[in-house]
Amino acid sequence: MTLKAPEAALKHGVEDTRLRILAAARTLYAQRGSRGTTTREVADLAGVNEATLFRHFGTKQQLLSAMLDHYSERSTFISIFERLRDVPTLDGQLRLLGGEAIESLRRKEDLIKASMAEETSNPEAGLCAWRAPVEGRRLLSDFMRGKVESGELRGDPETLARIFMSLFFAYVVGGRIWREDQRPREEVVHTIVDTFMNGARPR
Repeated sequence: MTLKAPEAALKHGVEDTRLRILAAARTLYAQRGSRGTTTREVADLAGVNEATLFRHFGTKQQLLSAMLDHYSERSTFISIFERLRDVPTLDGQLRLLGGEAIESLRRKEDLIKASMAEETSNPEAGLCAWRAPVEGRRLLSDFMRGKVESGELRGDPETLARIFMSLFFAYVVGGRIWREDQRPREEVVHTIVDTFMNGARPR
């Protein structure tokens, strides 16, 4: 069904309002966590009133859940794995995955840190925040399982997926500690993939 001009403008306006609310929720959540984020402050930052916020999201918990889902990039995970079909080598596939992992983690670093802080004070919110990484690990485990079955890798697929993801997670999140590391992304990905594939012992 093709929307008429006034209907299309209305739909665009509604979506724009929704996105502004989600962006405001992300900003405040990253700064204060779920308990420190109030719907009134989210509404103020988004430039709407609370009634509009509740009309879009119902409750504060539903708002934060929608925000975490929106910024989780689930569809991005799926598209990345689809792109692997066009990469002929395992090394190339792992480099693609690694490069995308770094970029995704950097885009969500504020949410990751806030979610980690939520683990003890608000376990329900913490679990909500990790839904997308869990989905990513499931897709990566399936990928690793195929490589083990084809003889390209050895080991337990679930463990291989966790190790691979952990290497990139530690690199990005640990970047706050080791600030001197300014190497190009391609060099970092190469080193991590090579270590994953071959170990650190000289061959």
